[in-house]
Amino acid sequence: MFSQLTRYAAELDIPIDDAQMDIRMSYDTLGKLGLADVSPACQEVTYALSIKSPAPSEKVREMVQMIEKGCHTINTIKNPIPVSGKLVHNGQEFEVKL
Repeated sequence: MFSQLTRYAAELDIPIDDAQMDIRMSYDTLGKLGLADVSPACQEVTYALSIKSPAPSEKVREMVQMIEKGCHTINTIKNPIPVSGKLVHNGQEFEVKL
């Protein structure tokens, strides 16, 4: 989101004095550790974006909406895509089944 923050702040002429972000993910560790038949995947992602700027709050809110719309990571989480993998062991390639 910070690359988008820089982009849209410049585009909208919003001065940024300081920006910090707290990102949190929650998941069931029983699934991660294989102790229960529970998905190890993240169940929720939340963030708090703290911005110090002399710009009006409404303009900053508009910018954050644009940031969310243009953020690759947020959009990938909201609309999952296929994931594939491969293993190369001693020069030999193996497909990884997910």
